[in-house]
Amino acid sequence: MTEHFPDIEIYIMKAEPSAVRQWLQDALQQPLHTRKEHAGSHHWQVALKGSSMDIFLNENAEKNFASLWFKQNLTPWATDLDCARAAHAALSSEVRCSDSGWQEEHDGDTSGWIKLIRGEEKPFDWI
Repeated sequence: MTEHFPDIEIYIMKAEPSAVRQWLQDALQQPLHTRKEHAGSHHWQVALKGSSMDIFLNENAEKNFASLWFKQNLTPWATDLDCARAAHAALSSEVRCSDSGWQEEHDGDTSGWIKLIRGEEKPFDWI
């Protein structure tokens, strides 16, 4: 069984905030409530499983990529990769994510990142 990560973060190329928001509302089957929005930064909140989950979209996290972070993982996705797969399918955009949960030290056997592009998943070094 896959470990359910405590939080999730993925990176979406050229993310359109309205499309991301609509995808999340459809996937979570709940409306997102705006907490704060300004200059490329969005903070939404949604009620799920009797709790509140904070979602942050930073449109300018890394070059052409936006960071989408679920502070509390109350999502239907167990891991970053599960979420990235769903985002890639729904948004038809390149999506990147960590290949595992957070670790103090990364083992040298893997790149550390997975790129989802044109329906394929590839490990890569994001330097």
